[in-house]
Amino acid sequence: MLPGSGDDDESLVARWASDMDGSAFGSLVVRHGGLMRRAAAVALGSAARRDPDLVDDAVQEACVRLVDALRSFRGDSSPATFMAAVARRAALDELRRGLRHRARGERAARLAEPPDPAGLDPAAAAERKSESDELLALLYRLPEPERSLVYLRDAEGIGVRELAGEFGLPEGTVKSKLARARARLKEGADRAWGTA
Repeated sequence: MLPGSGDDDESLVARWASDMDGSAFGSLVVRHGGLMRRAAAVALGSAARRDPDLVDDAVQEACVRLVDALRSFRGDSSPATFMAAVARRAALDELRRGLRHRARGERAARLAEPPDPAGLDPAAAAERKSESDELLALLYRLPEPERSLVYLRDAEGIGVRELAGEFGLPEGTVKSKLARARARLKEGADRAWGTA
């Protein structure tokens, strides 16, 4: 357990900003690393599925950026939301640079999944995987920033006000983008699985 890992996020950010306390920075990264990974994966869209190393690269780049960014953090959102936004921007930069050019066979081998440890029968596991893939495909068809907004709001529970601050958008715009994105997801789901 890192020293200071019981402190709240704001205290850890303050310690990092004032004293460059490495344990405070480490605690923040450990605490919110999962959120950063998920935000990067969503921003990368289908590219993350084709090349999982992109997520690692984006999170590593986000951590490098956070070294300076957290020192100038103004508190317009929670530190977790801020860190997710930095990871999202790093992921989009990775995607734009197109740093990864691996052979399709290599990518396919890395995407092979181990058997389901829950012991589901093969037919149920295949159906669940198929539905999960279809749902992700629907999400990945959304353009940015709608894809990240929907994920961060609906899956991570980040508030509209915080999203607006981190995306540099008015709250009303965030709400309308969310509504349109959810409507597109629903239309796609209705086409894929029929209406309920």
